[in-house]
Amino acid sequence: MSNEFTLFEREKLEWLLRTKQSLRQIARVMHRDHSVLSREINRNSSGRKRYRADLAHKMWEERKHKRHAGKLDKDDELRQFVEERLLEDWSPEQIEGRLEEKSPKGLEGKNISYESIYYYIYEKAEKYKKLYKHLRTNRPKRIKQGKRKSRSLTIPKRKSIHDRPEIVNNKERLGDWESDTLELQRKKGNPYISVQYERKTQLLRVHKMKDKSAEETKEALIKTVESVLPGLCQSITFDNGSENVLHTQIKDFFEIETYFCDPFASWQKGGVENVNKLLRQYLPRNTDLSDLTNEELQQIQEKINNRPRKSLNFLTPNEVINEQSGAKKA
Repeated sequence: MSNEFTLFEREKLEWLLRTKQSLRQIARVMHRDHSVLSREINRNSSGRKRYRADLAHKMWEERKHKRHAGKLDKDDELRQFVEERLLEDWSPEQIEGRLEEKSPKGLEGKNISYESIYYYIYEKAEKYKKLYKHLRTNRPKRIKQGKRKSRSLTIPKRKSIHDRPEIVNNKERLGDWESDTLELQRKKGNPYISVQYERKTQLLRVHKMKDKSAEETKEALIKTVESVLPGLCQSITFDNGSENVLHTQIKDFFEIETYFCDPFASWQKGGVENVNKLLRQYLPRNTDLSDLTNEELQQIQEKINNRPRKSLNFLTPNEVINEQSGAKKA
């Protein structure tokens, strides 16, 4: 495993540090060596302040940018020309065009793309310069073309995972599920997989979705609930993705309790996160799901459901659910 941390891992580390666990305990949860965590905290904390994921990631990015110097970092004359034109309220496109069509003396043959200029403005230039103020939009952060402004998501009737009863946390009953959405290939139009995992028996349900919409997710969840006997779906735990906003329709119609992980803590539903790794054995990241039929996906599901698990005394999830269901009916 690489010693570099993702933003998600830094957010997870920040949350675990707040729980007052020891660094060795946190290392076991994160599957990291405690010395790596210690180095991360020491390198990316500001003074005596507590570790913050956003600041740590920012400090790491700044160091990374220094290691990856761009054209304007290496060419003082070109950088001076670009900055002077920006201060005169020229757009990056105008600067690029001027260099191509009528380069000033001393800059003959030199060029730079407008995307590189935007990158310099927002990522590389010293913050005190605030070069973005000379752009028409005057935005302190760039919104990439084709992207909408991010907005906070409100999930109706959201109940925290911390309100989940101990009988669920301790896997003392049947019918408590975790749900996730699996993306394999970041390509426009590529389908997704909706994944559900029963915590006690480790039973798996997977459904192909044409997109990651809330409506498609709801339909997949309905298929899972209807695929098991009545009473074998008592609760579902989700992350905070927008695809889960219609959970109330499942909750009300089937009388199922729904719970949500803490923000940026999808690892709290670790069972379904682990079963995703089993799915990737059959569906690597470069899989084009457009070519995968529902029948083929169900075959993969049952291969996993028929694999013995050490935690189930080497019984399979299908064997355990059938045994438990029979005992429940009796």
